[in-house]
Amino acid sequence: MLHQFTFSNFKSFKKTTTLDLIAASITEHAQDLANDCFDEKVLKVSAIFGANASGKSNVVKAFDFMRNNVLLSFFRSNDLDQDIETSNLTLDPFKFDNSIEPSDFEVLFSVDENIYNYGFSIDVDRIREEFLYVRDKKSKKEKFTNIFYRTGNDVEEVTGELKSVSNILKISKILGSRTLFLSFAANLEIPIARTVYEWFISSKVMDYGQDTSERLILNKRASPLVRLLQDDKQKLALENFVKAIDLGIEGFSLIENEILTPSGADTRYQVVSTHKNIDDGSLVAVPLHNESSGTKKMISLYIPISRALQEGSVLFVDELDAKLHPLLLRYLLILFHSNESNPKNAQLIFATHDVFSLDKSNFRRDEIWFVDKNDQGISDLYSLDSYLLEENGTTKKVRKDASYGKDYILGRYKSVPKLKSLMEE
Repeated sequence: MLHQFTFSNFKSFKKTTTLDLIAASITEHAQDLANDCFDEKVLKVSAIFGANASGKSNVVKAFDFMRNNVLLSFFRSNDLDQDIETSNLTLDPFKFDNSIEPSDFEVLFSVDENIYNYGFSIDVDRIREEFLYVRDKKSKKEKFTNIFYRTGNDVEEVTGELKSVSNILKISKILGSRTLFLSFAANLEIPIARTVYEWFISSKVMDYGQDTSERLILNKRASPLVRLLQDDKQKLALENFVKAIDLGIEGFSLIENEILTPSGADTRYQVVSTHKNIDDGSLVAVPLHNESSGTKKMISLYIPISRALQEGSVLFVDELDAKLHPLLLRYLLILFHSNESNPKNAQLIFATHDVFSLDKSNFRRDEIWFVDKNDQGISDLYSLDSYLLEENGTTKKVRKDASYGKDYILGRYKSVPKLKSLMEE
């Protein structure tokens, strides 16, 4: 489970910014929380709202940048699915000043019975700093034990099974200035490094604003949807899902085609959906690409969502509400909040414009986040639970019975477009 994600100097975010999934001391929707290995409360859902170009997508992109660098800095990708965007390996720091500060990325997360704190500091040329800590189980207070600490290309303060790797590096000097030590050690199959590395593998990032995620999943040549439909159990689960959300689809099937290529015969598959004939009840096959964009969006969403729920992993989604009816978005929130459908405590973190769902019946106040950009182009991320309203010279927190969506549209929480008339401009 992800507890906190902290970053700085990335795209529109200049200062240190933290997306905090550790539950606040508030009373609403207590049943929607998960317990970590230290029996502390963690959120299963976080929604990020904001105006166009405010920077809410940059929160998702910041985690994607960190994940891709962990997984790809050693240039070995045989463990990875095809959803890794290698284009997100180039650092994009805040551009609208003259500072030359590095960019920082840090996660606090739990795997099995341990809580880890991992992070690195990077500039356009090299890794400046890197560290990994594990929380001390014997201490009642929040105390962390060092696993390794790196400055430049020197790995110091190394403990346990990573000592042998650091000794190799001291002799050989083969650690590249842009290669993360964690990625290097994980690819040498050092267990504790593999544990952290595999957490990043299981954590997925999807972008539905540009249709790239949808095209990848529905691609005929290398589609995870084809692999899913070849498994009878998973195929049935998908068919039950599309029936539950009323897409009008009765089932799916695969049409196998043999294609001749210069290297020989190649098997390609076409996915078809089946619908009922309204006159005689017979099934009519329709190529999946002929379905509506909303239907294809839900089918493409099903694969990462079902995987996250099955594995108890983290799923970041940008523009989750694109082509999605608000009631379907609410259905997805219920899937992640429910202990029955989400017994392994998977987490959904998404950027959205869907004000219809911004309601106290769907969210706790600490699950709602806003991004606001000031006149200098600097983005700020803050939760509804921490936001202070100013009224009559005093400040107060937002009440749990407030009309979140209505108040947001009225600008009470900032993070909305600052519109001017064309004549005024």
